[in-house]
Amino acid sequence: MMKRTRKPDARGQRGQSIAEFALILPILATILVAILEFGMAFDADLALEAASREGARVGASLGNDGTQGICPNATAEAVVDPGIVKTVKSSLLGAGVNMTSVTIWIFGADASGNPATDINKYSWNIGTSTFDKQSGNFTACGRHDGTFGGGVYDDIGVQIQYTYTSKTGLLAIFTGGLPMTARAVMPIGPPWQLLP
Repeated sequence: MMKRTRKPDARGQRGQSIAEFALILPILATILVAILEFGMAFDADLALEAASREGARVGASLGNDGTQGICPNATAEAVVDPGIVKTVKSSLLGAGVNMTSVTIWIFGADASGNPATDINKYSWNIGTSTFDKQSGNFTACGRHDGTFGGGVYDDIGVQIQYTYTSKTGLLAIFTGGLPMTARAVMPIGPPWQLLP
């Protein structure tokens, strides 16, 4: 006697495939959202790094606005730090960073790159859409640019603190947001002069 073999039911296989897909879809969606979220957070971190470097570069080139040892000097104070802050703001806006959770530090750095002097702290003012100085007395006119006191120069540091908030809701577990910090330090050079 010959045994009959049953053919698999095509409708049953389709139903099983749909059920398996329904089980795997939330996992795939979560992985995709996680990739997007961490990509955006990484992009914000890169923007902070670039903005801190640009700010330090401007601070190093402006130095003390050519007013070494002449303090107080309103011209230096009105040009140097506002120039640094403007550069940082422009760089961060170009990267789409939310300014309301940004704080900028400008300081004289020690050999390890840590603040060695008073820190000028700037926070975002929502009403005026500008960064306002909150504290600090690291005067621009007192910064050594290598042209005063036997070639002594200071290192200037720019640090940006930012709180990244979740764009997709995946990082909602960090209720206060994800804190990020970027710092750059550069030596203050002599004032730039145009060649004839």
